Amino acid sequence: MLIVGIIGAGNMGRAHANACKTYGADIACVHDVQLSAATDLAKECGAKPFDGLEEFFAIPMDAVVIAAPPPVRIEPVSMACERGIHLMIEKPPALTMSDGIECLAHIEKSDIMAAVGFQLRYDALYEMMKDKLAGQEVHLVRTVCTIDYYLNFGMSPWFLQSEISGGPIAEQAIHLLDSVRYMFGDVRAVQAHALAAKNMAYDRDEFDAENSIQMTYELDNGVFGTHLNHCGCEGFSFDMEMIGPHLRLAANLATGRVVGFMNGEPVDESSKPGSLGLDKTGAWLRAIETSIPELIRSPFSDALHTLALVEAAVDSRGTGRFVQIKHS
Repeated sequence: MLIVGIIGAGNMGRAHANACKTYGADIACVHDVQLSAATDLAKECGAKPFDGLEEFFAIPMDAVVIAAPPPVRIEPVSMACERGIHLMIEKPPALTMSDGIECLAHIEKSDIMAAVGFQLRYDALYEMMKDKLAGQEVHLVRTVCTIDYYLNFGMSPWFLQSEISGGPIAEQAIHLLDSVRYMFGDVRAVQAHALAAKNMAYDRDEFDAENSIQMTYELDNGVFGTHLNHCGCEGFSFDMEMIGPHLRLAANLATGRVVGFMNGEPVDESSKPGSLGLDKTGAWLRAIETSIPELIRSPFSDALHTLALVEAAVDSRGTGRFVQIKHS
């Protein structure tokens, strides 16, 4: 039985803990800067709670999930790597590329498997979309994310605080931007531009994250992409549409269907069980158990190329210019 620790006792930490238990792993310890939060989750898992990293890492474990806010990455990553502990890091992999590169240096010095929590790479719908696109010519991609944060404020407050979350491009759009890269075999972005505005909740000064965003970007395979993001919209959606000379396919996560046409034939199919049969947490744990790193579809090193796209889009806001992307 694999022994796992959880850093970050919020919703994502709880979700990972449940996924680990479902897989059959044992949760040994939980860390959170708020000891009460760590204690609550630890009680559910039969684990020990901590608010100090030294005490947390004194517990023997095989793997650790880092689900704390993005600015808190370097210290727990370096401590896990020093001890040969495998890592699952929630998205974004880091708040900035400089932090991400520093984390990657620790990871590459150690003999561990480090995954990032891009769950769409493990979703059967996106696997079906990827299979259909194999060998097809695609010129344009459009993605849309909507969520209701600015309507009901049912999220963790830091989600709408750009200094902590990185804003909606890093906290929400990143999932679809990463999945587009995955569709085309982990291609990289060349340049990006974003328009963004906060035109809701004027009375909530504690929140500075934009609710309306439109992005445009170019991939190194010649595909042009656009992304629309609104985090003050009724209902949740993750939509993706691919357009080429002989296809127009749309994948809708809410319906679990791919619809459109391809090579002159209509397409309207529901997703079937994925080939891997595992979610992001299960794939990571199975990779550790079997020593097969290829089971991880979202390795940390690749996730930095998605972060590079995100950072360029964020940096372009207010400039009216595209930002060129340099990959480490």
